[in-house]
Amino acid sequence: MKALAWLPELLPSQWLGHFTVQTLLVFLATFLAAWLAVKWRRGSGLPPGPPVSLFGRSNFEQSRMPHLALDELAKEYGDLFTCHILWVPFVVIGGFELLQEALVQQGREFAGRPHFKFFEKMTKGQGIVMAPYGRSWKQQRRFALTVLRNFGLGKIAFEEKILEEAKYLTEVLKASIGGPFDPTPKLTNAVSNVICSVILGKRFHYKDKTFTRLVELFRDNMEIQASKWMQMGFIIPFINSVPGPHQRVFQNQALINAMFQEIISQHKDTLNEEVIRDFIDAYLLEMEKERNSPDSCLTEGNLLQNINDLFSAGTETTATTLQWAILYMMAYPEIQERCQKDIDEVVGWSRTPSMEDVPNMPYVNAVVHEVQRFGNIVPLSVGHTTTQDTILRGYTIKKGTSVIVNMLSVLSDKKQWKDPKQFNPENFLNENGEFSKPEAFIPFSVGLRACPGEKLAKMELFLFFTSLLQNFEFYWPDKTSSPNLQAEYRGTLTPRPYKVGIRCRKASDDQP
Repeated sequence: MKALAWLPELLPSQWLGHFTVQTLLVFLATFLAAWLAVKWRRGSGLPPGPPVSLFGRSNFEQSRMPHLALDELAKEYGDLFTCHILWVPFVVIGGFELLQEALVQQGREFAGRPHFKFFEKMTKGQGIVMAPYGRSWKQQRRFALTVLRNFGLGKIAFEEKILEEAKYLTEVLKASIGGPFDPTPKLTNAVSNVICSVILGKRFHYKDKTFTRLVELFRDNMEIQASKWMQMGFIIPFINSVPGPHQRVFQNQALINAMFQEIISQHKDTLNEEVIRDFIDAYLLEMEKERNSPDSCLTEGNLLQNINDLFSAGTETTATTLQWAILYMMAYPEIQERCQKDIDEVVGWSRTPSMEDVPNMPYVNAVVHEVQRFGNIVPLSVGHTTTQDTILRGYTIKKGTSVIVNMLSVLSDKKQWKDPKQFNPENFLNENGEFSKPEAFIPFSVGLRACPGEKLAKMELFLFFTSLLQNFEFYWPDKTSSPNLQAEYRGTLTPRPYKVGIRCRKASDDQP
């Protein structure tokens, strides 16, 4: 039937073997019933949007780049509209003013997380990133921020952790000179090691088997979760129980949890309240203090999920941003050269960069921010839901409604940026060449659910970027082509696989 032409894409041939006739009938019956329910609910007061069709799925559902599809819909429906993934309505909010209105002025009302069975199975409602808004989430987030501050976030002690890792990364890159290579694993390992030093109390050799396995498992899960099939699994609960390749997500997570649980056990055996080595030590000691408190949400389950959240969030986005930074430097060698001139003049060759250098290098700071803006690593942010019935711009949004934040509408808004469609550091410089950050620069989101690791990420990006450009010149090794700046969507926007050429920079004779 022509009406079922979408089925092979939704259920690829390699997956169909895992389904029985009964399962497929249940799937279709559920789909039809839910679609009829959506048609019946169309007058519910939600913002307008593209019509719901049983067999003709929306461009948003079919798009491999969903943020671009939403951007096209916004041209027709504005910054606030409703679209559907299968039968589930999603309210899309975009534009800087509307995001401020929803996520800041009505922060509590929009502070929920999607109630999908997949996430409940993965996280059990614990941790920070996907935990529902409530007492447990508040305590986990507050405690994590306290520990980060206690370990020196924003201070010289934390800079030293990052610069130590930048030194290791520099040595590893020097050893790779001799031919083009993929920088992604090395960048990922370096960034991951910074958060490992905080949460696990140690850094790992880049070839350590446990470390490389952890990074591989997290990366594999990210890619699986970004697949169309898994996106449907978020909506259709029973899919998570059906045999198939998607079950690898849960298998991977079990392996990850086992590795972290072993590290937690080792910490318990060597715990010393006089010497707090890392996040795990701090959490275990605080658990003991609050053991008899009926209001405490500091539990071993939350500890395990917090480690998962901090490891993942502290690795993926920053490492991806650095991948974009290197690619942009190869694509725009004149920008790279100007950055290196500033670094040479301010930092020189006798010392490593410092956060104290930021005010003295406005152009380099502008480039780092432009990489984040133009790269738009998390274009749909992390999903929100409403925690209660609320009204936004005259529309009634019921409690539990899923909300998508369209970051592209903010970071590429022509009303907010001098040159929104091009990579241009001038977006962050005023007429006097001084660094100037527009209010619309919100890659870490805003409101109660804004990324708690924003300060750490900013430090890492500046220090890693300046350290790399201090030591290396990055160039595109293929003389027959130009750098491909098109992204791939894997939950985050990542560069398409590329190889980099590097040359060591040497101090000139008149430099100390």
